[in-house]
Amino acid sequence: MYKSFTWICVLLLISSCNKQTNVIQLKPSKTSSFVYQDKPFELKWKIKKNSITNIPSDVLNNIKNVCEKHNRFVLIKIKTFENDTALGTFDCRI
Repeated sequence: MYKSFTWICVLLLISSCNKQTNVIQLKPSKTSSFVYQDKPFELKWKIKKNSITNIPSDVLNNIKNVCEKHNRFVLIKIKTFENDTALGTFDCRI
């Protein structure tokens, strides 16, 4: 009796595992605006007003020139040095 019950359970388990499942692949939506440039770039600037994220206008102009085909840019990483300079790694985004 137990052997037959065990075999029935095993067969039911195997048959339920063999059902095909529908896999849905998500397509990128048109509203997602995060497209990365090939390589991030680095720029260095002098820290002003004791704020490392206050980027001077000449550095902003350089960033806009590099990212001219993109709508925005992102500051990915920032390093500071003893001589009151900052080195930022930027990435262009659409």
